[in-house]
Amino acid sequence: MKIALNADRVIAILCGLVGGFWAYSGWFNYGFWVNKGPGPGFIPVIVGIVTCILAAVQTQNYDKEAEPVDVKAILPIAAMIAFTISVSIIGFLPTVFLFLVLWLITQGSYSRTFSVSLAAIATGLIWGIFEYWLQVPFPGGLIKSLL
Repeated sequence: MKIALNADRVIAILCGLVGGFWAYSGWFNYGFWVNKGPGPGFIPVIVGIVTCILAAVQTQNYDKEAEPVDVKAILPIAAMIAFTISVSIIGFLPTVFLFLVLWLITQGSYSRTFSVSLAAIATGLIWGIFEYWLQVPFPGGLIKSLL
């Protein structure tokens, strides 16, 4: 049995995952019912459950004649998720540098030399403007906290 992944289904699956995350977070992290009344997780649980139900319905009622999703269309979303995870591990500035280099080489079809130099200039400008001039600290990540 081949499952058709068109845009309707992909969006419904992503919404269901987000709804499940919020329902889980509201129930286990914030508390659904606290001191004989609704807790801070009450609304996230309700909205998360409703989102999961609607996403499940949408995965069954999709447009059967829609074109399948191109895998390249999911790449920016996957890159944003990987970027977020990388920031918490190696820090903001190294993540910006690495992702700019990888994106320019793979998606922009630029040479390695150009990609590394552009990423170094952009990262240097970000550091100079925010860290040095505005004195806004960047997240250091797990590696910096271990050092």
